[in-house]
Amino acid sequence: MQSDQDNTRDPATTHARQCAAHWLSVLSDEHCTEAERRQFFVWLRSSGQHVDEFLRLSRLTGRMSQRELWPDADMAELIAQAKVSAEANVTLLDQPAVFVTRTERKAVRWSMAAAAACVFVLVGLLAGRSQIEQWLAPEYVTAVGEQRSITLEDGSVVELNSQSRLRAHFEDHLRAIELLEGEAIFRVSKDPNRPFRVRTGATDIVAVGTAFNVKANDSRTVVTVLEGRVRVNQRDAAERSAAATDKAISEFELAVGDQLIVAKSQPAIRVSLRDTEKVTSWTERRLIFEDTPLSAAAAEFARYSPRAIRIQDPAVAERKINGVFDATDPASLAEFLKGDETLDVRNDADGWTVRAR
Repeated sequence: MQSDQDNTRDPATTHARQCAAHWLSVLSDEHCTEAERRQFFVWLRSSGQHVDEFLRLSRLTGRMSQRELWPDADMAELIAQAKVSAEANVTLLDQPAVFVTRTERKAVRWSMAAAAACVFVLVGLLAGRSQIEQWLAPEYVTAVGEQRSITLEDGSVVELNSQSRLRAHFEDHLRAIELLEGEAIFRVSKDPNRPFRVRTGATDIVAVGTAFNVKANDSRTVVTVLEGRVRVNQRDAAERSAAATDKAISEFELAVGDQLIVAKSQPAIRVSLRDTEKVTSWTERRLIFEDTPLSAAAAEFARYSPRAIRIQDPAVAERKINGVFDATDPASLAEFLKGDETLDVRNDADGWTVRAR
């Protein structure tokens, strides 16, 4: 049997250990970039020897090594523990590690290096490739009142509305977007060989070259087609129909002007719009209300301003309003409501309170 000392004379092994030392140094650097992290995972997945050598360089001790249930534990919990550098220790093996130093970066302690190593190795071993890629996928977030235009790596453009969050993931045969919350317009670059998929809590949306608006929250998703055609799958309906005798309608083909409203555990509602100006008016920071409940109008304004309009009377919350407003000016809605003699509108530091007189 070849000894471990003999293995060190193998050029491939020596190179793998040098690379492992290099990546440990890079990952522990506070200025480590997203691109460098991606390159690390490409290197790690390319060879089982790379995983072995990376583990040889830094392995878990202390709390992590003393817990027998860690292989079955929750991944998020383990990652959170690994990120706490003060509680993460490293035991170096007898084989020397060759570090590639980066003079332009600040030196870090071994405990920080161990914490970074724990995070990446645990994710790699426990999550598997698909979850690794999901964890590393670029995430785009907008704050209150912020809107962003994002060009994805395939050339598709996303207009992201205020208080929204999405994650993008691309493979050779797939373009996958997860709209975690909020609203966005997707203008999809044509690529018949790679369908463009958008997933929300309630739907899967598939397109090739088209434009559509998606608005999603915890309770429902609204899809509006602006150009071309899209296919929408109501995920929970598909799951229910799989076990039911009578299959529920779970997939819809939508054309320009079609809108699909999908709520969890509810039949989807399909609507044909005369125009889509109301749907896309947010791109111009305009809010168009047509027979809109006052509570829904107030919620829309809350996306763009920290000053809230609070409706304290349930009956008032259900009142319908019509009008066009500046999304960044909630005071305009407050002034509009003051014109109703049946309402009492009061201003305070946090916004406005509306109740019936």
